[in-house]
Amino acid sequence: MDAAEESPRSVLAINDCGLLLIQGGVGTWLVQGSADGLVYAAGERLVWLLPLLERSPADIIAALPHMPLADTPLPALVRFALTAWGEHWPALALGWLESGWPIRDLVDVLADMKDSPALSQPLRCRALGLWQAAAGN
Repeated sequence: MDAAEESPRSVLAINDCGLLLIQGGVGTWLVQGSADGLVYAAGERLVWLLPLLERSPADIIAALPHMPLADTPLPALVRFALTAWGEHWPALALGWLESGWPIRDLVDVLADMKDSPALSQPLRCRALGLWQAAAGN
């Protein structure tokens, strides 16, 4: 970290192994590695943030009080997870949407998911329901 970012404003544990999401002094979101202590731009390491989706959105929001969601890497994380490989991460991201996470910027991803032959029928059905709710169908 440089001198402008020495004192983080927000810190959130990503996992139990010491990986941290930190907001630097200039508002930049960083991921601090547990093994080496080095920091990386959070937007370039979204895969490292995926374990956050294993917690409820309410828990994550409570850990980042007085912070607009749009100013965090969380919207990018949810979008990334919806398009991730396999079923686990998309299922967790859909769970966030079903629990009230903002959908308006994800309608395009939900439209792709509801028609994707690569996803299981249950995931496609969940995506369809959310897409219909967001599109007003």
